[in-house]
Amino acid sequence: MDSDAHVESINITSAALERKMKARVFLPPGYSASVHYPVLYLLHGKGGNEKTWNKDMDVSDKAESLIEAQLISPLIIVMPDYDNSYGTNYSDQPYTKSGRQYGRYEDYLTKEMIPYIDEHYSTIASSGGRFIGGVSMGGFTALFLAFTHQDLFSKAGGHSPAMYLDGTEQLKWLYRDEEMRQRTDPLMLADTLDLSKLSVYLDYGDHDMEHVIDSTNALYDKLKTAGVDVRLHTSPGGHDKHYWKANTEDYLLFYAGL
Repeated sequence: MDSDAHVESINITSAALERKMKARVFLPPGYSASVHYPVLYLLHGKGGNEKTWNKDMDVSDKAESLIEAQLISPLIIVMPDYDNSYGTNYSDQPYTKSGRQYGRYEDYLTKEMIPYIDEHYSTIASSGGRFIGGVSMGGFTALFLAFTHQDLFSKAGGHSPAMYLDGTEQLKWLYRDEEMRQRTDPLMLADTLDLSKLSVYLDYGDHDMEHVIDSTNALYDKLKTAGVDVRLHTSPGGHDKHYWKANTEDYLLFYAGL
């Protein structure tokens, strides 16, 4: 048992991407192999990496403070690097530096990363103890993965999610074709899937980009109409680390609040 919270740096060998992928893992105060902990996966935005949630949002320090104040349950937080991929299986080609339009990132995140974490840490290895959230690009990815892998996740957070109401032709950089969009776009998935088992948190700053505000409002309306447990929060701020840092404690309270 380690009495202090700490963060570990790990490398996960990915067959899907044919290389090693980095991640940071927050372990709570008093972490013990005899206790099974819920796991929160937090995804960075475009241009970020496995360090972003700590460097920009101080998530580990905030989580430790909330745990010690008995406001959230002790939990493990996993912060993976997944390039600029939006977490999709865009192509069987394993990797480019852009991370977009290449790679089986969905397979890496769901079929390799999660089993690795469950094998190497003392986790609650079921959907009831597994949550996923992200900012901007990471918000898109978290919603898409939670909607399509409800066997893995019970809570999802789209924090200023990078979603779009534009036509597929304008979004070729994100969707290879209409079929890919239908199986990855959270807005379209909300029309076709039963999401009643999920709890969803959506938010954006009042000075965010128009497409983020409009698409997030549209998703909220779809989920609310379908009877999904969804909440929408707006507060002062833009599409940046300052807004997300100011709201990180609220995010943690949603995922693990007592």
